[in-house]
Amino acid sequence: VTPLKHFTEAVEKESGGRVKFKFYHSGQLYKGKEEFAALERGDIDMTSPLDIYNTGIVPELGISNLPFMWGDPGSLQKTLDAGLWDLGINDKLLKHNMVVLGVAAGGPYQIYSKKFPVYIPKDMEGKKWGISGSTASKATELLGGTPTTMSSGELYLALQRGTIDGCTRPLITGLGRKLYEVVEHLSVTNMAYFCSFLAINKKKWDSLPKDVQEIMKKAAKERDQEQLQRLKTFMKKAIELYKEKGVKVHVATQEELAKFKDKMSPVYDWWLTKVPGGKKYIEFAETHH
Repeated sequence: VTPLKHFTEAVEKESGGRVKFKFYHSGQLYKGKEEFAALERGDIDMTSPLDIYNTGIVPELGISNLPFMWGDPGSLQKTLDAGLWDLGINDKLLKHNMVVLGVAAGGPYQIYSKKFPVYIPKDMEGKKWGISGSTASKATELLGGTPTTMSSGELYLALQRGTIDGCTRPLITGLGRKLYEVVEHLSVTNMAYFCSFLAINKKKWDSLPKDVQEIMKKAAKERDQEQLQRLKTFMKKAIELYKEKGVKVHVATQEELAKFKDKMSPVYDWWLTKVPGGKKYIEFAETHH
């Protein structure tokens, strides 16, 4: 929330008070999956939805979730800053009455496991995994595992009971859900991502003076970078926290990650059947990270 709060404060200050925000956080007005439609209707002026909640509306948003495309959040942010969404995502969102001001990398997914460590793809074979989303499901199958789609709230019990052998989730989710109580191993692979994008309702945007628009664009870019720095700091702290809780943490090497990525090209091919215009996004990502 803090980078967004800083965004609102910066815009209020730089605009000399011509812009004022009413700030509602943590789903006070709308739940995560409702924000997009509320912004499109104009029920709210601005929000920061997650891309992965809205791939049903704009399939190209799923690019961030492709496995082993980016080694760390900084490389994803570099691709975003280079203009990944200018290839067509921003135009598609404009058709839904929203102007995108910034896009920030979210916390990458890691591999949690109960009684065995995961170093290479073979370690996932024959095991049951709690995952989220169709892309992760496809990736898990390719790695020889059996995927079960689960919400974060279901993971703890499923791990405790042995319904699943492991799961993939960001570090913050594992801490929030206390997964360290029911897993023994954590492999930091940064296997897939999500992004949060800062968007404003088009009608509201068009009503703002040009200089205020420029102020907002600049503040939005600053918010993206602040979020990245906070994420990097958090990830370091989180890894130490897991260790303190008795979890054996393995940070994947470049060689290990290359083995995972080698297995993933069929996921990219599958994604392209769902997203006919997706090839340019993959090519852009591979040349701008």
